[in-house]
Amino acid sequence: MDDLQKFIQRNLRRILATGALIFSLLALSLLLNSTPGGSFWIASAAIPAGAKISSSDVKLVKASLSENESHYFKGSEGVVGRIAARRLESGDLIAKSDLAVSTNANATTFLPVGVGVDDLPVDLLVGDLVDIYVIPKDSSTLPAVVARRVAVANIDQKSRALGGSVAVVLATNTSIAAVIVTAESQGRLVVARDSF
Repeated sequence: MDDLQKFIQRNLRRILATGALIFSLLALSLLLNSTPGGSFWIASAAIPAGAKISSSDVKLVKASLSENESHYFKGSEGVVGRIAARRLESGDLIAKSDLAVSTNANATTFLPVGVGVDDLPVDLLVGDLVDIYVIPKDSSTLPAVVARRVAVANIDQKSRALGGSVAVVLATNTSIAAVIVTAESQGRLVVARDSF
């Protein structure tokens, strides 16, 4: 018994340091294993805006998103058959706002419109969501919002470099496309990037 007490007295610091190290490793392993996680869908290849998602375009990955996981498609939720609302790059986690449900009544229409080079953001990119405004030819009529959160499917960079009118292709449904065409005939279209 005396030998044990002498051993503890001589090695007390080493015993405490070893105990603290074991405790910290145990606490660290508990913290790492307690974080929420699951399987989420990512784009396995670049997906253009307006494209229908196929099984070869997406794959499941394990991820830990904590409080943000409600914004993304989980492995149990179907993404195949939906329409990309914006351009997705390979490796992008697929957010719920990135996809739309595909139905025949709400089929995607690719609508080309001419927009003045000064009437769209300089840094507008394919896949951005935009709001469309019209400035009527009739000065007695006020400008108005025509459509909100419309995806940009393509931008003609050559016409953008030359100035004048820039050809922009919008991915939308047929009813919104009809409203935009009517507005284009009544005045000048202005494109503004939608603030998420």
